[in-house]
Amino acid sequence: MLHGMNNTYLYTAKKIIATWRRGDEIVQITGTGFIINKDDNPIFVTNRHVVEPGYSDPNYKDFSIETMCFENLGVAEDNSMPRELVTINILNWDEFKFHPNSNNDVACLIGIDTDKPAEISFSIPYELVASDDWISQKLSVCDSIAYPGFPVWYDKHNNTPIFRMGTIASDPRLDYSCRFGEPTASRIAYEGFSSNGASGSPVFSIQKGFKATGALHPTEGFYREVKLIGVNAGHFGGENGHSGISYMYKSSVILDIIG
Repeated sequence: MLHGMNNTYLYTAKKIIATWRRGDEIVQITGTGFIINKDDNPIFVTNRHVVEPGYSDPNYKDFSIETMCFENLGVAEDNSMPRELVTINILNWDEFKFHPNSNNDVACLIGIDTDKPAEISFSIPYELVASDDWISQKLSVCDSIAYPGFPVWYDKHNNTPIFRMGTIASDPRLDYSCRFGEPTASRIAYEGFSSNGASGSPVFSIQKGFKATGALHPTEGFYREVKLIGVNAGHFGGENGHSGISYMYKSSVILDIIG
C-alpha cells in the first residue's frame, strides 16, 4: 500500500496528563496532543476540552487546572527508533489560545515553558499543516486517514501510542453537523474509532499515488502528499455503544489560531 508514512509519524502523538481540582476533589485527565514546528518554535496542539475544565462537560465547570504535563520520547542517533521517555511539565498551561468561534474544540500553546530543558522530538513541520483551500480542493469522501494517539489500548509495555485508521465520511468542503440547529464548527466526520484518551490526536490524510519522472508523466492529480488535516475530538454513540462515526476539527482552525 502506498501510504507515504513511516513509524516516526506514530511518535508525533504525545500523551497529556492534567490534574484538575475543585476544593478537595481531584481528578486526572488524560488525552493526546502534538507539536507543530514553525520556524523552530514549538506549538503544542490538542483539544480545548483537554485543557479547559468544563468546556464540554458541565460536571467539571468549577474545576481548575493544577498541573499539566506530557510525555516525550527522545530520538536515537539514527533518528528513527525512540529512546528514553521523559515527562515534561508545562508551566504556562494557562496561555493556551482558542479559536474566535468557541465551538471549534482546538487549543494551541505558542511556545512551551517547561520545568526542564528537553529536546522535543517527533514534531510536525508547519508545512504539513493543510489549509482550508487544500482541504477543499484535495480532500474527498472515502479518502483514507490515520491518527496516532493514546486511547486506553495504547502500548503500555513500551508506553507508546498506537495508530488507527479511517475514511472521510462527510464532504470536507462543508462543516459537518449531525444535529439540526447545532452551532457551526469546522468539523469533518470520518468512519473510524475515537475513544477516551485519543482526544487531541493529529489526523493525517494518507498519500495518494506516487511521484513519477521521465518521458511519461501521470495525469494531474495523480499524486497527493501526506498532510495534517485535523485534530481528533470525539465520536457519536448511545446506548448501543460507538456508532463507528467520529469527528475531527479541521487543521485550518490551527492556522486561524496561530496566524
